[in-house]
Amino acid sequence: MAGRSVSGDVDDAVAARLASVAQAESRTPASLVSQAVDFYTALPEVARRAMRRLDDHATGEERRWLESELVRLFLRADFSLTQRLMVEEVAATLPKSTDEADLEATARDWTAPSKS
Repeated sequence: MAGRSVSGDVDDAVAARLASVAQAESRTPASLVSQAVDFYTALPEVARRAMRRLDDHATGEERRWLESELVRLFLRADFSLTQRLMVEEVAATLPKSTDEADLEATARDWTAPSKS
C-alpha cells in the first residue's frame, strides 16, 4: 500500500511481538502498523482517551479482561459478516422467479442425478 511514511519508537518487547505477528501472518511490520494506526485514528476521541488512560493505569488483570472483551467483539462482528456473505452467496443461486412451475423445474434440476 503506497502512502505517506511515518515513524515511531517502540520498546524491544513490542518490536519483537510486531515481528512475530508479521511473520505469522505473512505481512510486513509496516502493514500491521498501518492497520493499527488506521484503527486508532478512526476511533472517536473519547475512546482514544479511555485507551490512553487504560494504558497508563490498568492492572495486568484489567488489560487481560479488556483484551478478552475485544476478542469477543471482533469475533461477533466477524460472525455477522460471515452470515451476511453466506446469505449473499446463497441468494445469488436461488431462482429469481416465484412461479410454481419454474420453482419445480429448478428443484428437479438441483436434485437430478449427475450425468458424469
